[in-house]
Amino acid sequence: MTLKISVPLHITGFFTPQFSANPLLTGSCGAGLVITPGLVCICKLSNKLSKSKVIYNGVETKIEPLQKLFDRINFDKKVSVRLSSPVPLGFGYGVSGASTLAVSLALHRFLGKSDLKAAQMAHIAEVESLSGLGDVLAIFSGRDLAVRIKPGAPGIGIVKSFSQPKNLRIITADLKKQSTEKMLRSMKPETCRFGIKLLKNFIKNPGLENFFEYSQLFAKKIGWANENFFKKLEPLKKQVFFLKNQKEEYCLGFTVKKGVLFTAVENKHLTETISLLKKFSLSTHIFKFGGGIKIDEK
Repeated sequence: MTLKISVPLHITGFFTPQFSANPLLTGSCGAGLVITPGLVCICKLSNKLSKSKVIYNGVETKIEPLQKLFDRINFDKKVSVRLSSPVPLGFGYGVSGASTLAVSLALHRFLGKSDLKAAQMAHIAEVESLSGLGDVLAIFSGRDLAVRIKPGAPGIGIVKSFSQPKNLRIITADLKKQSTEKMLRSMKPETCRFGIKLLKNFIKNPGLENFFEYSQLFAKKIGWANENFFKKLEPLKKQVFFLKNQKEEYCLGFTVKKGVLFTAVENKHLTETISLLKKFSLSTHIFKFGGGIKIDEK
């Protein structure tokens, strides 16, 4: 039996972690973008393997939360897992959460168990690995601009989603790989309090402009980027516009999450935006806003 699971990716803009003795209650509150194309998982039951194998973009890979997932659910059959995505691991796209969720959905389908149970087990594996606190919830339950207003696993945490214009695209540039575990362990209490403050203000007016503005403030606070870096991106404010209410030109923002630089632009501004972002990284990607999980039996 073979299952194909397609899930979106998730880029957090700002957040605050909330820990509990119960991993189902542990999570984060904050806001992020749910984007496609995301990650595709081909999971196949195999009698030929001596151990389960995980391939990411053609390379055999160890993804810690996936190992914890296999150990926790005690799946006694061997599986071949092939994961593919347009982006690398460890930069800030929520790939570990997307991978763990997709594989968990496949394994639980093999076992005849619910998708919600699968999502909760994926969340637990992410929390135990400190590879993510809110990605599984956002990917499983959110779309477009997703605001996590209550922490925890799917079924416990709460996401409120805000639809975005269909003609917008998210353009990203890969800057450098960064460890989520190190980031979480090094977060200062003042940064956590700042994340709470940003979320409270954002909920009052949850627009895309505010998302980028608050995300940029958070990026500088946590150390993902500094003021000098953002000044180099000022040309975006002169080049990238979209019509607001058909009456005025309105500039979108840009920000950095871990090792990902990203912005939102209209289709007609893709060329100049990519040209500018390539000054920071030759590895750029184009995404749509999206959401939802697709499961097919092959």
